[in-house]
Amino acid sequence: MKKTLLFFIAAFCCSTMLSAQDTLSVRNPDEVRIIKDMNSLSVSITGAENDTDFSYYTSLEADPASTLHSTERLPQGGFDFSVSLIGSDDNKGKSRKPYGELDLAIGTGFGICFPAGLTDEGYSPMRQAWGLDFTLSILHGEYHPWGGKSNLFMEFGLEDKSFKIRGDERYVKNADGSLGFAPFAPDKPKWSAFRIFSWNVSAGYTQHIVDGFSFTVGPVVNFNTGSRIKTKWYDANDQKHKEKTKFGKQHFVTYELMGSLNFRNIRLYVKYNPCNLIDKSFGPDFNTWSVGIIL
Repeated sequence: MKKTLLFFIAAFCCSTMLSAQDTLSVRNPDEVRIIKDMNSLSVSITGAENDTDFSYYTSLEADPASTLHSTERLPQGGFDFSVSLIGSDDNKGKSRKPYGELDLAIGTGFGICFPAGLTDEGYSPMRQAWGLDFTLSILHGEYHPWGGKSNLFMEFGLEDKSFKIRGDERYVKNADGSLGFAPFAPDKPKWSAFRIFSWNVSAGYTQHIVDGFSFTVGPVVNFNTGSRIKTKWYDANDQKHKEKTKFGKQHFVTYELMGSLNFRNIRLYVKYNPCNLIDKSFGPDFNTWSVGIIL
């Protein structure tokens, strides 16, 4: 009993000295777990008022020689890379006054993109097209008008969509600049893709549901700055060939409607683009769907 009492006195003194040098304040945690026995005391905290990804752990242990050992794991982020530029969640009071922040937040997304609503028979090879929807977010801003459970957001980043076709047809740029098709040589592996590069700005609303879970909805405005055709095939001698052609007949501004389910830093998204991507005089009318994951 005496040994145990000395241990907890030492633990209290140690924690007091630590708190004098470094104080950790957590407002409205989702869970606090305290475990103690004869020779150890540990505290773990998950979730916080403005950070559902918050995680902290500390412990104090005494060995048979009554030597005190301390272990601490500071809060760590998930998959994302984020550097605060303006504002911070750390020093907000309990008054739930509106606040905002802007972060340099690098996040990558990968998904599948495919066209829909193609009615022009001249572009029928695209009806089964699909490809990669690659996204990269660069800046992320949030405004919390009602506290930490919901917020408005805005992101800036880039996107690269592709619509790949396989079989005996490939994309070509006709003499008048329009999108067309030409035959491949038979019985050789090949594919052809139409790609559009965009800078985009997304905005919307995030609602936090339970610890680590939330959903977002909102529009994405795309500034389509480039498009091209990329084709690969093998000739009769099994030699690999690549061909890239600048297309450049895309609409400059289009928009998408986006929704996502979020678990901590992982987002599962669906995007629908009701706009035609290609200038009407140079290609077919179609809209697009994308589904994927953002880390």
